[in-house]
Amino acid sequence: MISSVMRKTLFLILALPMLGGRFALAEGRPVIFVTIPPQEWLVKRLTGGDAEVQALLTSGANLHTYEPDARQIKKLSEAALYLTIGIPFEVTLAGRIARLNQGMKVVAMDKGIAKMGGHDHDHAGFQCCPGGEDPHIWLSPRLMTAMASNTVEALCVLFEQPVQAYEERLCETVAEIAAVDAAARARLQGLEKRAWVAYHPSWNYFAADYGLRLLVIEQEGKSPSARHLVEVIREARLAGVRRVFAEPQYDLRPAKTLARQINAELLVLDPLREDWPELLREAAEGLAD
Repeated sequence: MISSVMRKTLFLILALPMLGGRFALAEGRPVIFVTIPPQEWLVKRLTGGDAEVQALLTSGANLHTYEPDARQIKKLSEAALYLTIGIPFEVTLAGRIARLNQGMKVVAMDKGIAKMGGHDHDHAGFQCCPGGEDPHIWLSPRLMTAMASNTVEALCVLFEQPVQAYEERLCETVAEIAAVDAAARARLQGLEKRAWVAYHPSWNYFAADYGLRLLVIEQEGKSPSARHLVEVIREARLAGVRRVFAEPQYDLRPAKTLARQINAELLVLDPLREDWPELLREAAEGLAD
């Protein structure tokens, strides 16, 4: 069942007038770049094979230390569209590519999405991107739906099509997102212990969507000090934490140490996995199991 928020978003995008475009479909398929694999999952569903969709980062990469290689720069210089998500390096990269490819359009998939700031978190000192906002919006089904709407708007310009041309794909995609959300909500409903620990604060939007509490091991984007780790252990014990999430992009040792200290199970999840539905199902299952 599609939630009222998702229904409203779907109605608004389908009510948009036809958008004039500067890009026409050339011979072959145009290249659309995104930053991370979960975006790739979404855009592929909405384009339906009409475009070649590529992600800059692969699963297991670190979005905070990423640098594009020469092959990616060359491919970007031939792209028709780059869909950003609000990660700091995207601004510099888009400016660099604009000098090589003046015809490429850059569109923000995170347009209109209110993001958590550097201190929107239970644990003092939390900061995902120092001095900036938390970009991990794709881990919220509600925000993934908004990203779908923004993507369709961009595709209408690229292909010079009315919004109605994407109605069926958008409805199917929103329904799939809603199904993932409903399954996670059902699995997490009635949880007695609603707190868990993660090494990196990727899961804040997920926690907010489902009324959960996230404790973070990482300290201001760096490995935790001994004092900080002791404090997280203390809070985790008080909250009765039974799950610790770690990511393959980061050092697993602090998460393993904390899991042993509080007798919790360690679950390694990559938030950049392209299979977005399975990622969220596994996260919900890991917390509810």
